[in-house]
Amino acid sequence: MNMKLLKVALILSVLLFGMQLPQVEAATYDGETTVNLNIRSLPSTKGTVITTLPRGTKVKYGTFSKSWHKVYWNNRTYYASAQYIRKRSTASSAMTKQSTLATGVTTVNLNIRVSAHRNATIVTTLKKGTEVSYAEYNSSWATVVLDGKTYYAAKAYITPKRTESTVEKQNGYANRELKLFSQRSQRSAVQKVLPRNTAVVSSVYNTSWSVVYIGSETYYAPTRGITEGTPKSEVIKQDGYANRDLKLFSQRSQRSAVQKVLPRNTAVVSSIYNTSWSVVYLGNETYFTPTWGITPGKPEPTVEKQSGYANRDLKLFSERSQRSPVQKVLPMNTAIESSKFNTSWSVVYIGDQTYFTPTAWISSEKTPVEPPTSSQPEVVKVEGYANRTVNLFGKTHQRSPVLRVLPKYTKVTYSNYNSSWSKVYIGTETYYTATSWLTEGAAPALSKGKVYTNTPGDVLNVRSSASLNSNVLGRLDHGTEVEHYGTVNGFYKFKYNGRDAYISADYVTTSKPSPSADTVIVLDAGHGGKDPGAVNGSLYEKTIAFDVTRRAEAYLRSKYNYEVRLTRSTDIYLTLNERVQAAKTLRGDLFVSIHVNAAGTSAAKGLETYYSSYSAHSARSRVLASNIQSNLSGKMSAMSNRGVKTANYYVIRYNTMPSALVELGFISSPTDLTYLQSAASRQRMAEGVAEGIAQYVRTYY
Repeated sequence: MNMKLLKVALILSVLLFGMQLPQVEAATYDGETTVNLNIRSLPSTKGTVITTLPRGTKVKYGTFSKSWHKVYWNNRTYYASAQYIRKRSTASSAMTKQSTLATGVTTVNLNIRVSAHRNATIVTTLKKGTEVSYAEYNSSWATVVLDGKTYYAAKAYITPKRTESTVEKQNGYANRELKLFSQRSQRSAVQKVLPRNTAVVSSVYNTSWSVVYIGSETYYAPTRGITEGTPKSEVIKQDGYANRDLKLFSQRSQRSAVQKVLPRNTAVVSSIYNTSWSVVYLGNETYFTPTWGITPGKPEPTVEKQSGYANRDLKLFSERSQRSPVQKVLPMNTAIESSKFNTSWSVVYIGDQTYFTPTAWISSEKTPVEPPTSSQPEVVKVEGYANRTVNLFGKTHQRSPVLRVLPKYTKVTYSNYNSSWSKVYIGTETYYTATSWLTEGAAPALSKGKVYTNTPGDVLNVRSSASLNSNVLGRLDHGTEVEHYGTVNGFYKFKYNGRDAYISADYVTTSKPSPSADTVIVLDAGHGGKDPGAVNGSLYEKTIAFDVTRRAEAYLRSKYNYEVRLTRSTDIYLTLNERVQAAKTLRGDLFVSIHVNAAGTSAAKGLETYYSSYSAHSARSRVLASNIQSNLSGKMSAMSNRGVKTANYYVIRYNTMPSALVELGFISSPTDLTYLQSAASRQRMAEGVAEGIAQYVRTYY
């Protein structure tokens, strides 16, 4: 009985196995290995390993059991672990058809592989920006068609090609002054600058940058600078008046050229440009002026003009300072129309122009006083001598510049000018000096004495006679001791190589020149307090100038042990005249003012140093400026060298010592701005200025 049951069971097993085999053979799939997969002779880990297929290998397979698949390889049937074979989607093959491919651009240098796995063999590498035909394979990979064959690449590094039809352009406007760049970098060249509120057409390129379209040209701009929609309403103009003498500038910098000056109470039409500046409209012209100079509303009551006349030759100035340029000179008794500005100054009206003049120079009587008809008395010249060391001035005022100095007992020809002053005649030149400093008659006999040549950095000519036109016999170095035998016509007489010779009394001193240790250097940090100077965002000129000034002070003290004094040691406001007076009070031997430049264009850049050709010390000032510029440009060789220039800036024209004004670069230049913001660069700038000063001191002191 048992034998019969066993036979039945065997027959059923054979039948069942025979029924399943065709079903397995018929179900064949396309797949690929997900690991380096062992192919075995039996569906067991004990089966012999026939070969190992690399990960990503395409295979034909069929289901054998839950754990094992049949793998058809080289026309034979083997076995492999089912979990490491992934069924390939039949839809993927359709993606390779040309009709479903899209055109894309590689965003990096992209590896093209034989299968969709990062360890798969690399067929080639496409350069960044290469156009490719591709289709999505899965969430991470794309199929790429090259030369009619299908390969694989990381999908993240292929972006759809942007075409004019696919770009979504939008209308908007610049919410600030909008810089347009040639590349997606704010360090690239600025191609254009669009004013605030300019309408623009743009499209978003990425989270930070947008493409701006102007005609057929395209540019890049930071997306934050563009607001979608229509520009804000037009500029709001308002009526107001000048609450002081109002200077109108061509640029937003008080260092730019003054185009016009409107008198106080002049009605103006203006609009706010930013927190510090306003735009002023005169006809079809526009100018910039500080906002604090304009008060909204109607002007104060009209000034009361009055008729009068000039009670002397009347100088008319552009500003309320007799040191400002003289615009016109009206002859004495000229009829004028004026109004009082304050207790000291009046406004003079000529046509549509206005000027300033001291009130004391105008008489209010309607009829001028006729000048006396009698002729001037004849000038009586007398011979005399200087009873002390005498200063000769160009004007009858001891605060005017000293033009020459006569040693005591110098013989002079002079005449009385008034009760206090006399006119001194030397050759064809005339000077003024205090009458009490002169004595009529012959000078007392002079005994033999000593003087020292005083020509720092230069030599003094020795002449054959007491005249600048006489022959030069030789030259004496600075500080040379000379035994003299008195003076003749402004020259000291002495023996030179056994013969009589002469040196100019203008270039000697009775004591030996002081050593450099006694030299007093005055440094002036530009602007300060309520006057920020040139501005770029939150960066102020006054801050940079003060920082570099303090660094230069420390350098000169520590390296050379020089005496350095500052016009301002804190963030305070000083007028230009207060800075000049401070230099005098500090008993300075030389003066250097430190500033930062600005311009209406970002192209202007570089270092430059100024001196005044009109100052009393222009020759030495030029040497000082040249030394500073040379050393500063050497320390900052990466910055443009704009050289040494002349200008009549107040602090260097009216100072009583050799003076220079340094511009440390342009705060409006992106190139210079990187140096002006850097503490290391500021230190190098300070050292360059300081070394230029030290070179000057070594030459002259």
